[in-house]
Amino acid sequence: MEQSDLRVERKFVFGKFYENELYKFLLLNNFKKTFEKREVNSIYLDTYNFDNALDNINGVSNRKKLRIRWYNDDLDNLSFELKKKNKFCVLKKINTIKTKIDKKNYISELYAEFKNKYKNKQVSNYNFVLLISYKRNYLISNNKKIRATIDYDIKIKSINREKIIINQNETILEFKFPPKNEKYFREFFSEKKFNFRVQKYSKYVKAFSVLQNNGLIK
Repeated sequence: MEQSDLRVERKFVFGKFYENELYKFLLLNNFKKTFEKREVNSIYLDTYNFDNALDNINGVSNRKKLRIRWYNDDLDNLSFELKKKNKFCVLKKINTIKTKIDKKNYISELYAEFKNKYKNKQVSNYNFVLLISYKRNYLISNNKKIRATIDYDIKIKSINREKIIINQNETILEFKFPPKNEKYFREFFSEKKFNFRVQKYSKYVKAFSVLQNNGLIK
């Protein structure tokens, strides 16, 4: 089953251990929890030349990101996600993957499943590059026009060097809303006098750069 989600994303980057402060801050500004926090796990894919990462680093306006995602340790419910981005506007397409995966060999089995499922598709020449895991809190404004997530405890590792885990010292606050609510978000942001600055940020690109600088991606 495929789902599509067109939205605007606004990201704000803080240091480590800001998750509780940000959570309380949002609750005080008319947000409420939507459901329980969970761990998000994503395997990111890219071409042999790392075209997706380099497009982002080089500031290409129209770019894409591919990943396989699951939550907590539930490898029985996976999704293959394609994100296409033009500046702040994102179109995310999600295809559910129903398959049984051996948790001891989950990366090799997921890779075989991906190659088999998409062997005749345009993405068949993509490879698994890295894995990112983090905790996520979910909130929504009282009028349901703006969603917010707080990502923290971010851990990254190269697919080829799974045993080496690098911790990221960042907490990411992200607001998400449909394009029609852009004006409302600007007014809301201005009214609350948030002293935040929107930043260009990609977990994949940051992780790619960190791993490459440490010789874990070549």
